[in-house]
Amino acid sequence: MENEKKAWQMPELQEMAVVVLSLHQKWWQKMAAGEKVLELRKSKPQCKAPFRVLVYVTGGVGVVGEFVCPEVLEIKNFEEAEKKSRVPAHDIHNYAAGSRNKVYGWEITAVKEYPQAVALEELGMKRAPQSWQYVR
Repeated sequence: MENEKKAWQMPELQEMAVVVLSLHQKWWQKMAAGEKVLELRKSKPQCKAPFRVLVYVTGGVGVVGEFVCPEVLEIKNFEEAEKKSRVPAHDIHNYAAGSRNKVYGWEITAVKEYPQAVALEELGMKRAPQSWQYVR
């Protein structure tokens, strides 16, 4: 057991850029269940897609899983984004108003839930990201 590689350490996944995303438990549950296939953010990584996203559940829970983001889209149609993100269109509109009306949709594929949460310290991080950050 000690020598087994952890999911985020798998060599075939090392080629992709990796970011850690902070998320509330309810949104992670929707992702893990396949109900939420688009994550909305005011910014996007500058790395080339696809990239890996490690999901940190807020409140000190830890990194509970991951997904692959094959593409980041600039969201123009809030009603369509509502279906994929599970966030009401009026909430997306209010969120966008605070960012010069730019909202990005991170596509969610290949969701994996870890058997147990991983502490940020194991990833070399001292604190949780406000929204997201690169893993170096």
